[in-house]
Amino acid sequence: MDGLARLLPGTSTTKEDGLIRLRTFLPLIGAFAAQGAAAVDSSEILFQDSPVRSYSIDFYGDTAWNTKLEAMWKADSGYLPARFFDGRTTLDSVGVRYKGNSSFTLAGNNPKKPLKIKFNEFKDTTYFGIKVLNFSNGIGDPSLMRERIGYAIARRLMPAPRANFAHITLAGAALGLYTQVEQIDKTFLKRWFNSSKGNLFKAGDDGASLSWLGDDARAYAASGDYELKTNEDESNWNGFARFVGFLDNSSDSVFCADRGGYFDDANVARFLAFNTVLSHFDSYNGSGRNWYMYQPDTASPRMTMIPWDLNLSFGAYGGASGALSLALDTVQAPLADRPLFRRFLACPATRAAYLQAVRELVADAASTDSVATMVVRDSAFLAPFVESDANKFYSTAAWKTNLRANVRGSEGLVLGLVSFSSERNARLSAQLESRTNVEPGSRPRPWRMVRTGNTWRMDGLERLGSGRIRWSGPDGRLLGSTSFAVGTSSIELPLPAGIVIVSVRSVRASHASIVHNNRK
Repeated sequence: MDGLARLLPGTSTTKEDGLIRLRTFLPLIGAFAAQGAAAVDSSEILFQDSPVRSYSIDFYGDTAWNTKLEAMWKADSGYLPARFFDGRTTLDSVGVRYKGNSSFTLAGNNPKKPLKIKFNEFKDTTYFGIKVLNFSNGIGDPSLMRERIGYAIARRLMPAPRANFAHITLAGAALGLYTQVEQIDKTFLKRWFNSSKGNLFKAGDDGASLSWLGDDARAYAASGDYELKTNEDESNWNGFARFVGFLDNSSDSVFCADRGGYFDDANVARFLAFNTVLSHFDSYNGSGRNWYMYQPDTASPRMTMIPWDLNLSFGAYGGASGALSLALDTVQAPLADRPLFRRFLACPATRAAYLQAVRELVADAASTDSVATMVVRDSAFLAPFVESDANKFYSTAAWKTNLRANVRGSEGLVLGLVSFSSERNARLSAQLESRTNVEPGSRPRPWRMVRTGNTWRMDGLERLGSGRIRWSGPDGRLLGSTSFAVGTSSIELPLPAGIVIVSVRSVRASHASIVHNNRK
């Protein structure tokens, strides 16, 4: 057991707990045995679904550590050397600093500040292959789950960090429960891309729009709107300038025809749709902050979008009313200042990709059922940590409520995870239903869907001749079908509850529509 326990740091060392840890990590241990240690990503141990990891950090008796950390935060540079202990493993001379903007300032005198640990700041070392970990303090999020669940959804769509939970003790004092988030760095890039040698750009603290600043690539570096996080010495912004130039200055026909040289439709569609569905408006769709863009080949202007900082997702940024009601084809910022969104939705093919990404999110990864399942899963093991957290920004009662319903905090009304998901998805589904043409440039549908109670009826079929109606789930599984003859004007459809895709094929036309069949 002692030998295995060294693989399972971060929890207590009793025999009973050791057995629990063994069962928790048995799949990983088996993978080591079956494939060899070199074939297994050991960092997965840090991001398991259920364990709340425990870390202790001390500053070698330095009593001025807080003053120094605050000075480093103000200067936006430097790390304080510290000893890191996870219950089994001790790492000396790791770098520690405060991080964040509003999450730091709004914490005020509360000692539970957001943290960043850089394991290789003073020594060439990693922690389970990870060089940097971020720890969010939960300010603005009574549920304490927005980042964890948001990143779980994002990773099903595009490159995005892993996240789970940790309890932190700093200089001998228990700070409480944090969300542990993977850093977007070269280690991250190696996991998602064939190479980590490309340029990684990050939006600046005041936001960035991707608006044209001229042909001189140096203007983008000097603007302060963006940061280059890799290859800083080379400081090659030429590809970035070419990307922005194409985005802002190409004609509509050139944009639609040549976009493949600058981005992948699916990546941008999912990035923008993710921000829309989760009302993640402290992002490109709103404030302009909290996004990365990766250029895998520095000789090419082709970019990939990566989301970041989801603590105010699920409608916790910009006001509850706007978070629920904002239309799916606009942004919280002036649309003219968000050229990536505006141009992407102006091209028929990319607009269709975006609408499809919204449909898939509402029906699957970000469905209310999916969000509720994750809430139930995580809240079960978080409850005792929330209860014992003396520094949390909201009461335990507010935490329990905000998992499913709205609570009012010092920043205003904070939407519940499940209640937000249910209402936002319903509103988006209604908007999707009105956007029925799934093929760019297709003719307007001659038929319409009419609902009476729980019964759906299709009218206007007399214009189509004979044909067939099919209805499917969002996963494409056929749920039912029926035929209609020449002269049929209307027909009732026994649609199941949930999101249903209804398609009509006839001798004269083919059309499709999405129906959100929530039972009345």
